[in-house]
Amino acid sequence: MLNILSKVVGPHRAVSIYAFMKTRGLVILGGVSVIGVAAALLLLNGDGRHEHEAFLTVPVLSATPINGDLKNGVIASVRLPDGSAASITATEAPIAQTVGTTACIEKRVYVDTGEPRYRFKLPKYCAGS
Repeated sequence: MLNILSKVVGPHRAVSIYAFMKTRGLVILGGVSVIGVAAALLLLNGDGRHEHEAFLTVPVLSATPINGDLKNGVIASVRLPDGSAASITATEAPIAQTVGTTACIEKRVYVDTGEPRYRFKLPKYCAGS
């Protein structure tokens, strides 16, 4: 590599460039790589827009308080209307304390992919359904 550099930029500069690349080249290459990956993630990621589809009252299969206290939230498995099960987490105490044998959830659908997402809501939202 030193021979190629000396033919391109001259022998004195070639030694300086070679020494710089040996000592700092890997750090610079790593930094450029991290910036490139971050830029690709920002540019290629979807915008994450979603639409509200429905409020649903669903049966709760199991519920576990986070750190043993409902004030910290709850992790619950629920049975969705299509028969599948989903695990949903709520970290807000007022919502976590309403999860019992049934729970109110909001179904959201992402615009780009059509993928459904669920989150717990207060029972007042499901009162009309």
